[in-house]
Parts: sequence; structure tokens; C-alpha cells
Amino acid sequence: MRIDIGDGFELIGVESAEELLLAPPCSRDDADHATCTWWEDADKGSKAARVDALTATPAQRASAPAGGKAALAAFLGAEVSEAPAFNPFAPKEPTREEALRDAAAAPGQPAKLRLLTRQLPISGPMGWILLAKGEPVAYCQAGPLSAFPRAQRLRDRYPDLPSTPPPAVVTCISVIPAARGSALGSALVEGVLTRLSTAGFAAVEAYPEEPATAAALDADTTSSATLRFWERLNFSVAATGPDGRWPVMRRVLD
Repeated sequence: MRIDIGDGFELIGVESAEELLLAPPCSRDDADHATCTWWEDADKGSKAARVDALTATPAQRASAPAGGKAALAAFLGAEVSEAPAFNPFAPKEPTREEALRDAAAAPGQPAKLRLLTRQLPISGPMGWILLAKGEPVAYCQAGPLSAFPRAQRLRDRYPDLPSTPPPAVVTCISVIPAARGSALGSALVEGVLTRLSTAGFAAVEAYPEEPATAAALDADTTSSATLRFWERLNFSVAATGPDGRWPVMRRVLD
């Protein structure tokens, strides 16, 4: 999904392996947006960069031809015209979003792509990239709370948080070093929030990791930004941990 937002900027909702590879580096040197499973796997998830997770083996690629019915027919040695023109018992043709989700789940596709697209038919992409004149400058991951078990586990520590309606969550936001201080991260988040509102979400939450000291406070070097970053985007503190370091930031969507 590509959305031209003017002035040389483009918003990309990750729906393919090619788009996933556009994700810029994470703010954390030891992490990679294209392979991170930290939020999706509450028990074994990792932020570590994994080059192998982006590369399909030849055997995997051979077992999953791309290109829809025509490619599958050719792969099986059958002619497309051999299929019946109409079958009342045939399953309903998938929507564009369902087809993209299923393609992303095929053998040989990056594991992270499957995670980012599994909600496509319901709420849209969960990985978003901001391009500036064709170059990726920022990345944001967001989607339903149910898609991020670690966020749910974190949220369970705050029993006073509203349980309904279930919020969308923004799990990470990152801007490349050359673009830091330019408000591009804020612009990307606002674009993502607009998409979440359109998808029907009434509220959104973020879970920044507040540094232990004020000297370490830097929204550009944490993968979930800081309290001040979210306050500038009209989020408010909905709950905090016992030491004040683990705030839950919440914003009601229009």
C-alpha cells in the first residue's frame, strides 16, 4: 500500500517482502525492524537483527511459486484454460488483502512479513515506512492489541487501564540519524494514527521505555520513543509503573 502525502513524501504500508526490505535501521544498533519479533512473541521474541530471516532458501522458493493461478497452473504443468469457467461450490475469491496475507504466509517468505500482514483484511498493514523523495527515513509498527502479546502482557500490569474498547498500540517508531530533529517521526505517527482511526479504532496506546536518568533521555535512540515524544502528539499518561519509568501513553482517536 502506497499513499502519496505530498511534498515528496510517501507512506508505505508493508504488504510484500520488497516493501519490508525498505524498512530503515532501528534506533537500537542491535535490532532490526525487518526481523524483530519482540512484540509478537511474549515468551521468545527477540529484537536481534537476523540476516538469515530475510533470505529464503532455494528449496523454499521453488515450493511456493508467485503470481497467482496462472503461475500455479504452470508450476503444476496444467493449462489455465483447463479450469472450469464456473463452479458454484468453489470458495469465494479472496479479497486483495486476503490474497496478500496468504501470499505473505507462503513458504519462503520472511517470518516478519507474515507477522506484519496477518491483520490485513481486518485493520490493514502493521508496518509503516515513510519515504522522503524515495528514500526511507522512518519506520513505525502499529496494530491491534491482540496482535502484540507482549504489549498485552505489559498492559496487564496496569489493572486500572480501560479494557474497552480495546486499543490499537504503537510498538515502535524509529527515524534515521540524518533525519532526526526534523519531526518526520511525528509526521509518520500521525499518518499511522489516521489509518488506525479509519480502521475503526477508538484509542491508541504506546509504551515508552523511560531512561533511568534525565541525561539519557533521547527519543531518537529508543525504539518506542519517550514520554515527551508522545505528549507532543497529544497522548497523555494513562498509567505509570511504581518507579515512574514505564508509562502507558494513551490517545483517543477522532
